[in-house]
Amino acid sequence: MQSLALGSSHHFGRRLSIRLKSSVAAAPKKKDDVILPTKEQLHMLAYRAAIPMVGFGFMDNLVMITAGEAIDSTLGVALGISTMTAAGFGQCCSDVAGNLSGGTVDAAVTRMKLQHHGLSENQLDLKISRMYKLLGACVGVVTGCLLGMSCLLFMDTDKADRARKAKELSSIFDHIMTEGRALFNADRATLFMLDEEKHELWSQIATGTKGIIKVHEDEGIAGACLQSGEIINIENAYDDKRFNQEVDGVTGFTTKSVLAIPVKNETGKCIGVIQMLNKKDKDDKVTSFGIDDEKLISMMANHVTSFIKIVDG
Repeated sequence: MQSLALGSSHHFGRRLSIRLKSSVAAAPKKKDDVILPTKEQLHMLAYRAAIPMVGFGFMDNLVMITAGEAIDSTLGVALGISTMTAAGFGQCCSDVAGNLSGGTVDAAVTRMKLQHHGLSENQLDLKISRMYKLLGACVGVVTGCLLGMSCLLFMDTDKADRARKAKELSSIFDHIMTEGRALFNADRATLFMLDEEKHELWSQIATGTKGIIKVHEDEGIAGACLQSGEIINIENAYDDKRFNQEVDGVTGFTTKSVLAIPVKNETGKCIGVIQMLNKKDKDDKVTSFGIDDEKLISMMANHVTSFIKIVDG
């Protein structure tokens, strides 16, 4: 009986083993059994993911920067909108453009007839395939964004800042320049500010003129005043070699007497110049500026320094 039982048990064990093997053999292949993609297939997968993103990245940054700069230099200056707010509006324009141009980018990529990677759905679902696809898309969008930023090479990126500051300064200094001209009984009063990066003196605040005036930091009487850091008082501008006669030729104005003083910050650094032209006497004839005028313009320069400190925060 014992041998029969052992034989029967042995026979049952063999049958169970056969059934288990048959069950394993009949089971579907697991994910781990999917054939791994070759390096060439992975590279092509990344390449196909990158190309469309180059187009989207280029379009996104190009529209955002162009629209943001346009908004910043127009509405931003007129309404006092910050640069970050203008950038946000630019991003909105970029998103709209992205939705409108998505089909165009896809169609352009389709016409390129890129080589297919030849991967199955199961192979595409592998972790390494997803990683290569994600990496390709990231490289593509970064490349496109960098290409889109190339428009910055052709933009005056400081234009909005200069116009915004000019507006802030004009609201503060226009009153001073208007009253200063009357106080000195001069034909013109101009406030120049120094742009250190471009080595220019610029002004939007000049009586009798419109638009932003630009001169090199060492050009003319204003430039000489800035460089010397001292008051310049000239009776006849045409007798002074530092005077740029071409300016009168362009504007049609005839400069005679000139009084200029540098505007300095708290550390004593020259940051601008106040310039008065053609002082008039009681008979309304052009005369030279006197000692009292020099003292008066010194007080004005101190007031301007205080106002600039407020504007710059």
